Amino acid sequence: MSLVVCANQEQDGSTIRNNQSVYSAYSFRNTLSSTYKIPKNCQVALQSCKVNVDGRVVFSKNNHRFYHFIGQKLNRDGETAPQIDDVTSSPVIVPVIAESEQSGDVLELSLNDFANHMTDRLQSTTYHPNFKGKGSVDVLRNASSLDFLGFKISYDQNSSNDNVNSLPANDTFENVYNDLYDNDDTFSYTGGVFQRTNGDRRLPAVAISPDKPLSLNEGVFTVNISGTSGRANASGVPWFVGLSRYNNTRTPAGFYAPTYGLDAAQNPSLHNNLKNSAFADFCVYRGKESDSRLHVAHAVMEDGILQMKNVAYWDGNDTSYFNGSGGPTDLDGVDYTDVRFTATGEKMKLEIYDNKAKAWRVVTDYSATSDQGTQFKPINQACWCLHPVLGVFRLAAALTSTLEITNFDTPPVADISGYDPKKVESGGWFENLTLQGTSHIQCYELEQRSWNKVAFPDAAPTYTYIGLNASGGVDYDPVLILDPSDVYTGTPGANARQLLGFNNTIVDTSIETGSLKVFSSDFAPSLTSSMAMFVRLNNFGQNVVNAFSGNHSKILAHLPRFDNSQTTGRLYFEPQNMTFIDLNNPSEMNINEFDISFNYINEQYATVLTGQSIVCLYFREKPAM
Repeated sequence: MSLVVCANQEQDGSTIRNNQSVYSAYSFRNTLSSTYKIPKNCQVALQSCKVNVDGRVVFSKNNHRFYHFIGQKLNRDGETAPQIDDVTSSPVIVPVIAESEQSGDVLELSLNDFANHMTDRLQSTTYHPNFKGKGSVDVLRNASSLDFLGFKISYDQNSSNDNVNSLPANDTFENVYNDLYDNDDTFSYTGGVFQRTNGDRRLPAVAISPDKPLSLNEGVFTVNISGTSGRANASGVPWFVGLSRYNNTRTPAGFYAPTYGLDAAQNPSLHNNLKNSAFADFCVYRGKESDSRLHVAHAVMEDGILQMKNVAYWDGNDTSYFNGSGGPTDLDGVDYTDVRFTATGEKMKLEIYDNKAKAWRVVTDYSATSDQGTQFKPINQACWCLHPVLGVFRLAAALTSTLEITNFDTPPVADISGYDPKKVESGGWFENLTLQGTSHIQCYELEQRSWNKVAFPDAAPTYTYIGLNASGGVDYDPVLILDPSDVYTGTPGANARQLLGFNNTIVDTSIETGSLKVFSSDFAPSLTSSMAMFVRLNNFGQNVVNAFSGNHSKILAHLPRFDNSQTTGRLYFEPQNMTFIDLNNPSEMNINEFDISFNYINEQYATVLTGQSIVCLYFREKPAM
């Protein structure tokens, strides 16, 4: 029998974190000056162990997540309006470890690193374009900046004064009609000008640019349809201008739309001129060759399907210049040169410019007293990120007409840096869930709510659209949901209340300074890790199976992470009854080094250890049976 003492360094004064040398606190080797002989048929046990556990935040993908909600705050009683079905927003999951990180990863971060990590997670899962890039998490300390008090979680948004006229970049438009035409060269886009380049009337020229989203804080999207040689409307050519979420899914017939969407007018077998319309959340267009009237449409729910439906702006909308005209206004004989969309919170306004009168004419805008079927639906979470959609038809006398974007207001470019609706957590909510394959569940549930159905087109809307607040931002409140909630439904698995230091499941009362809204922890979260730790003897032949990982292991013993007195700092462990493990050595072994490491159940190094680690090993010959 013999005792072997192993250590990574001679004293505990050095606490350099994550030392990557062979003498780190969580993985080290002791090389002997002379050979150490291990008798045959030997066994080994952990006699004692001393480690220094750093006060860091330790967590894994499977045990920490929460939700946040940006929208109209709900009544917590679960009955009084507004409740979840009354509003246009839904809770969004915030996994503390990103989906792109491996499921078995364990993160061990200092307080500041954890705050930075949480800032990234908060921003990555914020899908409203004007809140993007504005959230943050900071360490909360006392007045002396010494004592840890918890975390400060902040939400902010840019205002209408921050809007930037940022036209879509060149060559960013792509076919948005039907996947049959993805490889057809029918249009070009350079310097704001969208041009039909193919005279074949069988081929559509309708496209979307996913380059940047429109600002919803009085963001303006303006398109010149006439007034310059070759423009579509001036040439009598049908055209299409819209704003839409980015669809990378298709209907069974191949049309780009949500999986639960359908445009009844879209059918490849119908008249060719219909191939220059497309799915859009909001759109305005000139009719086909024999129809020179101005039509307006939006995507709303009917019979469980998201469908493009006309907006009767002329028939009962008290905001419309054309109200009472008896039908869609005729574009022929009038010098209309531009169309303009303006997004203000949940309200979408459409105007057309009368060049003769030098005035913008309202086509439709939100009005609480106007008929529901005469105005656009509210901008909702499924279409928070709106992108420009352009389409140009053709006539025999005008084969290659154009439209020109003259204004497209986006949030500040720095705030939406990295925006890409084709990547997970880089675009809007709908786009993200589509990439994850769940939009047909969560987004469908949202869009099935009553405000997205024109059930009574001749009655005023029952839902009051949200506008801007006194600070010039969308009048939305951020809410944290830290445990599963019966009020903010759709929040399964939330369990970050203790991690972030809050008493309540729902955290909806913030300190406000202008558009900045701040939530501060109620208590300092415990830094105790919930992760079990093990010690390994790596260069011997013990036969151990880690059933959790499904592999053989060199684990020697399990180390409790706590006792009745302390959970961090210097911890000492000595088992009351040593567990001896066979080394499976039929003959004597000559050993010249001991390779020790500490790990979690997934075999990942426990880098939370710092300073000096000591492991005492007890060797004995296997007792006779």
